[in-house]
Order: sequence, then C-alpha cells, then structure tokens
Amino acid sequence: MITFHSYDPPDEKKARVASLRRFGRPVVCTEYMARPRGSTFAAILPLLKAEKVGAYNWGFVNGKSQTIYPWDSWEKSYTAEPPVWFHDIYRQNGNPYDEKEVALIRQLTK
Repeated sequence: MITFHSYDPPDEKKARVASLRRFGRPVVCTEYMARPRGSTFAAILPLLKAEKVGAYNWGFVNGKSQTIYPWDSWEKSYTAEPPVWFHDIYRQNGNPYDEKEVALIRQLTK
C-alpha cells in the first residue's frame, strides 16, 4: 500500500494519484482536508472515489485538538470560530459544521 498526504486542489491531486499508480499498489490519501485551500469534501472526495483511492481526514469533532483553525494557530491566537473551518466535520453538540458536506459524505460512502 502507498499512503500520501495532499492538501492540493483536485487537478494536482489527480496528477499525484496518477504518479503513484505506477507502483501498482493500492493508494490511500491519509490527509486531504483543508477547506480554505480549496481542498474540500465536495472537491476531493468524488475524485478519490472515481480513482478508487482510500482516504481519511484529520479531525472529526471540534474539540481538544482545535483543528477548526488553520495551521498558523500554532503561532497565532484565534479567539472566535473562523468563518471557514480548516478540518473537522461536527460541532461538539453533534451538529454538522455543514449539512451539505455530511450529506455528500453519506452519499459517496454508501
């Protein structure tokens, strides 16, 4: 199995997957979610499914790891929820950050 991280937009991710296919091994994307960079569920999951690439994203519920914030949160303090979450799918109360994303994930993973 070949695993890779990529926060690239769809066209670059597709090229990356194509370059990894030459090894003839199953491919898994171990990280892809970075909404502000354009690497969103809607942009990436249909591509990965079509390419038969396994995938999982960092973050599930907004909480201790604070991955709703961008990478610079290690150096910059955020005092409010960002308008666009970086990672994570659900709020602590169980409500989705974005209902459409959750519907898409369910539809693609049936």
